Amino acid sequence: MDKVVIYGNGSLARDFYYCLKYFSDHEVVGFTVDRNVLVDGRLCDRSVVPFDAVESHFPPDKHKMIIAVGYVQNNKVRKEKFIRSKEMGYRLMNFISPKAIVHPETSIGENCFIDHNTIISPEAKIGNDVIIRSGCYIGHDVVIGDHCFFSPGVSVAGTVNIGSGSYFGVSSVVRNKVSIGEECVIGAGAIILEDAGDRSVYLGAPATLLSISSNELPLG
Repeated sequence: MDKVVIYGNGSLARDFYYCLKYFSDHEVVGFTVDRNVLVDGRLCDRSVVPFDAVESHFPPDKHKMIIAVGYVQNNKVRKEKFIRSKEMGYRLMNFISPKAIVHPETSIGENCFIDHNTIISPEAKIGNDVIIRSGCYIGHDVVIGDHCFFSPGVSVAGTVNIGSGSYFGVSSVVRNKVSIGEECVIGAGAIILEDAGDRSVYLGAPATLLSISSNELPLG
């Protein structure tokens, strides 16, 4: 049984803990966060240690890690911790729910979380550090870049390309053969029928392009 450390101390970290506890053969032995946000030394009856000291508590040659950070700052915080933990020598694990349907032809990177009742169709390619929450549908031949976040109930039709760092709100929909740029924000319930440029922000159904960049949104 592999021992795992979870980066994070919020609700998402707690969700990851329970998924690993009840739906995997991994053992979560502790949590870690940056020292300046460490407000409690315990979570789910496990120790929470400062990230700058995690190697001494949970050596990377004996522990895996998974980064449980949401879409804070357009996924940039999770990306930063993904890169740093790899520099420390940690192996970043994936969680794929046994209640998900992931076709064997699917390519999946590192530090990916695929939640319950998600369906991923043949020949999809999922990059590193991608979170796909419950009840999502990812169509055939979809390519998802690194560091993306999919809220529950997102539907992406076939042959869609999604740039790195993009966020999809609850129950948003993307039409087939559409390209989504990097660091886009697709709001809850939005229906995307056209290509979206880098850092685009869309709301509504059908979606309306807002005249602001995703960098201006206070995400997280």
